[in-house]
Amino acid sequence: MFRKTLSYVYGSGAFIRRSLYNTGILKVKRLPVPVISIGNLSVGGTGKTPLTIYTAKKLQEIGKKVCILSRGYKRKSKGTVVISDGQKILVNDYKISGDEPYLMALKKIPVVVSPSRYEGGIKALEHMEVDVFILDDGFQHFQLYRDVDILTVDATKPFWEDKLLPVGHLREPKSFYKYGDIIVLNKFASVRDELVRKKLLNTIKNLDKPYFISDERIKNIISDGTRFPLEFLKGKKVGIFSGLGNNKQFFYTVENLTEIYSFEIVKKISFPDHYDYENIDLPNEVDLWLTTEKDIIKIRNRKDVFALEYELELEPKYLEFILDKLKLK
Repeated sequence: MFRKTLSYVYGSGAFIRRSLYNTGILKVKRLPVPVISIGNLSVGGTGKTPLTIYTAKKLQEIGKKVCILSRGYKRKSKGTVVISDGQKILVNDYKISGDEPYLMALKKIPVVVSPSRYEGGIKALEHMEVDVFILDDGFQHFQLYRDVDILTVDATKPFWEDKLLPVGHLREPKSFYKYGDIIVLNKFASVRDELVRKKLLNTIKNLDKPYFISDERIKNIISDGTRFPLEFLKGKKVGIFSGLGNNKQFFYTVENLTEIYSFEIVKKISFPDHYDYENIDLPNEVDLWLTTEKDIIKIRNRKDVFALEYELELEPKYLEFILDKLKLK
């Protein structure tokens, strides 16, 4: 009963906070170039980071100058920091930026971290040309005006089947999906039950929002900047670990690869989201360890640790919708 009461209080607070910004009682600042926000209703992994990288790279491909604005969750630095100008990473440790911004910077995308994304945007404009900003994990960052709000949904745990914190994982009431302009459904391929897939699609159609389903691809495995084909795993005894909001989903992805590439998983270790691996002690009872790109950037001097190189793909209409909305065509 106490947790339900807390959940009600939390939901009321979320409603009041959003209302204060929507009614103009609390002021929203606006940057001089368009802003795309990518976020979700829940805590934990819904595929925001891969979608942020994908969207940035697609805009870069058509000649747009993009910069990602991030809070830099769990970073050790303070204030506003330019992490990358798109050519060079300007910090020497992921701890200064946070793990996800550092991963984005490795993809040759300009990144600025700041508790105030508005101040981060102003700082970026002082250092580089920007045609469009992407606000990472921005669905609840009401202080900054956004031109497009993209809501990510994890098909394996959709928000409409969840509850508000602390009973469930929702940061805001389910009905707040209405503030999104686009919905992107991630991890749909992981849902194998045909009836569940149909129910998912029917539900998302009934939300009456433009929606897109991402196609997730594992390209290679990487270690110390070197890429290896997935066939490299054949015949090996593999340990897997991750520190994500949804470790089970990563484990499930690797398990599916075992049948295709004929390797054996002999050890699994689950760490909390954004785990820093400062004193990690991985047993030497495997041929290699496999983790995620976000995790491997935090592990040094381990030649037996590899990461899955993972990316999303969406139909061309996704980018067209954004460009139409931003009037950037």
